[in-house]
Amino acid sequence: MSQMTISSRIGRVAPARAAVRARAVDAAPASTSNGFRLLCVFLVALTFTAVLLLNTVRAEGSYVLSTLEVEATALHDQKVTLADELESKGSSESLAQAATKLKMVPSTSTATLRLSDGSITGVASKVDGSRTLTVDLPSTGTAPAKDD
Repeated sequence: MSQMTISSRIGRVAPARAAVRARAVDAAPASTSNGFRLLCVFLVALTFTAVLLLNTVRAEGSYVLSTLEVEATALHDQKVTLADELESKGSSESLAQAATKLKMVPSTSTATLRLSDGSITGVASKVDGSRTLTVDLPSTGTAPAKDD
């Protein structure tokens, strides 16, 4: 029996189908959505804007940095100039010339005041000259110095 079914299956011919014509089909859908295109254009525009902003901020930082470097150089030059001027004015020759302009004379003796206990060491004597010295004190006004 099994042979009978096989032969009947082999002997059977498939019914003739109607001839099917092949046709070309477009892979893209017929109705395209503009939303995806707009999204891509928006992302590209957003990227370009971000790059422009970052470049502008970077350029501004560079400008500020160069301005600060110029200012730092100018301040350094001024510091060196002031240090040289202070050193020249603080020299003993310069101080002696300034004292001579003020008609000051060198002291022949000195006295020192120790601040910790208020004691005076040494003896100060009057210098040559007939000028008297006045000291202006803020709380008492002008007070003449005592002559020895």
